[in-house]
Amino acid sequence: MSNLVIEIVRDDGLGDGNPSFIADGSRWGIPVGGLENFGEVSYEVSTQEYAQYDGSSLMRERTPEQDRTMEFVARIPPEEARDEAMAFFIPHREYTVRCTAFGRTRHFKGRQLAFAVKLGGVNERTKATWTCLCTQPFWLSEGEHGYDIAEAQGMRFFPFVSLLPGIDLPGTAENDAGAKAPAYVPGFVCGIVSHTLRLENGGHVPTYPRFAVSASGNVENPTIRVTDAAGNAAMDVTVLVEMAEGDELVIDFDARPTAIELNGENVSHLVKPGSTLSASIGVGRYDVEWSAEAGDASMRVVPSIRERYTGI
Repeated sequence: MSNLVIEIVRDDGLGDGNPSFIADGSRWGIPVGGLENFGEVSYEVSTQEYAQYDGSSLMRERTPEQDRTMEFVARIPPEEARDEAMAFFIPHREYTVRCTAFGRTRHFKGRQLAFAVKLGGVNERTKATWTCLCTQPFWLSEGEHGYDIAEAQGMRFFPFVSLLPGIDLPGTAENDAGAKAPAYVPGFVCGIVSHTLRLENGGHVPTYPRFAVSASGNVENPTIRVTDAAGNAAMDVTVLVEMAEGDELVIDFDARPTAIELNGENVSHLVKPGSTLSASIGVGRYDVEWSAEAGDASMRVVPSIRERYTGI
């Protein structure tokens, strides 16, 4: 695999100080055929036979947990390689595995399922074989893709359109330079506040969005709605809360279960009956719409997604 680099970070709760293991051909390398289950995922499809008809009824379709195996070959002395590998690969830890190949980097997280070190003969290099169990089976994009209305419209704040150039009106105060200031700010005379954003999943499989709703004033009972290209609702959730300036409401469909928090406090019990509590968005483009019973002009919504892939 061209320019292949594997970086594994073990979560010891030390943040940037967490230990890492890198296979880039310097201290450790990866032999040909040293990666297993890196280019595919398995699927489970369950059916039930009809009693009086041909064929079957589809009952369930899902991707189960995956295990991925890596073989590493040491470029350092055997005794040093053995101690280094055995000190890093330990159970009861979460590992993040980043794979860089073909000019892109993707990662997955998992737990140690199996590990072995083979010293080999006198003229053989030390080999370490490690298997990681991934309860979330897909590869993930490196960063979350956020969609801010200000960025989408190429402006700060909301996309108002000016009909006239700035003009001076009688009685307008002078600025520090002695010139009269405009009676209004060009670009903010009149227009319509946009309450729609385009959200695009460019991954291989459905993913789960996160919505950060902030308030610059009073907002009552905010609603987030996601529709597909045909106009069908993929998600529709209303939270029965009153938000004040500075409040932030987070609706995270990627959490298990879905997390709904106001200023860090769980408010799942305040979700309006009939709202979407568990859903994903498929591959492609979607529209995000938002509103509120009162104060929707004070809402700022930033959706974000982390794309999921079946391989590098």
